[in-house]
Amino acid sequence: MSQIDNIREGLARLATTVETIANTQAAEMPPAVVNSISGNAIHGGKITLLRSTGITDKATRNSLLVEDDLITVGSIDTDNLIGDVDVSGGLNVQGPMTVGSLHVEELSSTQKVTQNIDFTAQGGSIDMMGLQWRQEGQATKQIVWRGDRFYISNTIDLHRNAVIEIDNIPVLSADKLGVTIKHSELETVGTLNGLRIAGDLSVDEFVTYDSGTMRFAIGAEAPNAQLSVASNEAEFVVDPDFDHVRVGAFTTSKMSLITDNKERIVIKEQGGVEVKGTLGINVQYPGNDVDLQVAGAIRFADKRLAVGNEMPTTGNNNQGDIVYDSNPVADGYMGWVCVASGTPGTWKRFGKIEA
Repeated sequence: MSQIDNIREGLARLATTVETIANTQAAEMPPAVVNSISGNAIHGGKITLLRSTGITDKATRNSLLVEDDLITVGSIDTDNLIGDVDVSGGLNVQGPMTVGSLHVEELSSTQKVTQNIDFTAQGGSIDMMGLQWRQEGQATKQIVWRGDRFYISNTIDLHRNAVIEIDNIPVLSADKLGVTIKHSELETVGTLNGLRIAGDLSVDEFVTYDSGTMRFAIGAEAPNAQLSVASNEAEFVVDPDFDHVRVGAFTTSKMSLITDNKERIVIKEQGGVEVKGTLGINVQYPGNDVDLQVAGAIRFADKRLAVGNEMPTTGNNNQGDIVYDSNPVADGYMGWVCVASGTPGTWKRFGKIEA
């Protein structure tokens, strides 16, 4: 019985509601005017072939959805978007895009660049414009224009067969300088397999070569010969001159020939010659029991001294020349002496030896 009572109560409420609606006075509708209709006169339903001064509706299906703070549409064909525009999702541009200023956090492309990348001056300068690579926690890598040249912040690593060229002329490769390189300020080089110099040479301003005078000097600011070695007040020179060569001390200094760091022959400042040790002429190893050893005749005080087994029978001889007998015997003579100049001259025995 309770269910039937509920149905009865619901039908009673429905009847009351219908009566209330029936007795409610309908809102007064504004009168229709030619070429004018109030929006209050339109409620619900579908309007087809909608046209107005600014709208022409040619859609054959629902294409535009207007909600609070949201418009949903499939495609938009417009000439201008005025004001700031935020795109929350992706943006796919099928055609060309002209942008006055573009700021992106990440840029990638699968297409080849077929046009130039132009950098236009801002504030009258293109300084520091170019390519930059940034990574958090690291210094920025740059290829930019700075001042009047390109600045590259990091090492450039070329292929081992690549060559750097200027005006289509190779100037640097992995193992060679170009032949057009004429000037350099090298301070340290490795081992040179060959060195060819055309012009002057200076090694620490101590070893010099003057191409104008063709003089080579070691320690001499103004060399006095083709080769000059100088130190303090002494200068040793080697100076070829037509048919002879001058070698020795250019300054008033003695000159010594040494072996084992010991003086063997000393040429004095004023021309004297001192031989320290034995002297041999045409003798490879002179004996230690004599100061002078010769292999042939000598001339002493303009007199020729020789050794033989007989008096001379040929040659030009002068009075006073002596030939010592190479095989003297008792009761014989020491040798022969020239008593009259000539060819061979007049010779007499001298120096009787005891029997």
